[in-house]
Amino acid sequence: MSSDDLDPRHRRFGERLKKLRQDAGLSAAALGQGLGWSQSKVSKIENARTGFTSTDIESWLDQCRADDEVREAVLGEAAELGTRVRPWRNADRPDHATQQRVRAVRDVDATEILIFQSEVVPGLLQTPEYTRRLLEVHSLVPPEAIPAAVIARMDRQTVLFDEAKRIEVVITETALRWRPGTIALSRAQLDRIGTLAALPNVEIGVISREQQELARPLHSFVLLEFSDEPAAVQVETLTAEQEVTDPADVALYRDFFTEQREQAVRGTDLTALLAAISDELQASAQTLS
Repeated sequence: MSSDDLDPRHRRFGERLKKLRQDAGLSAAALGQGLGWSQSKVSKIENARTGFTSTDIESWLDQCRADDEVREAVLGEAAELGTRVRPWRNADRPDHATQQRVRAVRDVDATEILIFQSEVVPGLLQTPEYTRRLLEVHSLVPPEAIPAAVIARMDRQTVLFDEAKRIEVVITETALRWRPGTIALSRAQLDRIGTLAALPNVEIGVISREQQELARPLHSFVLLEFSDEPAAVQVETLTAEQEVTDPADVALYRDFFTEQREQAVRGTDLTALLAAISDELQASAQTLS
């Protein structure tokens, strides 16, 4: 992720932390060693390439021997930066294919990926044709950039086959039934989901339409857990991508995901639901013909 892609406040905050370190006469390696962090983590925080917790910043200030006035100001600023915003229309923002490659790196770094999707099939589960049609009708990606974007998203799916990584997906039946193209396209997508659900490290659940009526509604999101940095929640809106790292906010998303997972069908029940939807689509196609 490029720091040019972020809210300028995060870049300035990273620069402020770097100056505190330098003023204290500490190298990035020395600061990291004092905190039990890698030099890479120090660099990522200073360059606004990762999130942080208030505890991280308190520890940073301790190592830099910051006075009370500086501590109050820096901790106050950190509290306001619990959400990072990357506008889609940022002139410096990389193209969609590059964004997918950056996300792929984040996926690889994560130890656990939790996905809740209420509108469409999640990118990690999409077929190439589904991705192409979704980008055509539901994105700001220019037509000439779509082929490269599709390839990048398909490449990103290799993370699904890393058995050391736990990936859980909860989708609403409404999202499964959204048709971006032909009935054949939708049936192929359903088959793809059934195939991926059989992977040993991947768990896919679907909230049926009946259960969805009782479930709390919420926008889609992805929650990433890491071994050496704070967990992060990614949310896409019409105008921007947001990344939430405040632990209290992340905990709310994790609790919501757990609640939805408990209401979703999995295993043989999922297989039966996918088959039922596919059969309905096939019957519809025969009626139209």
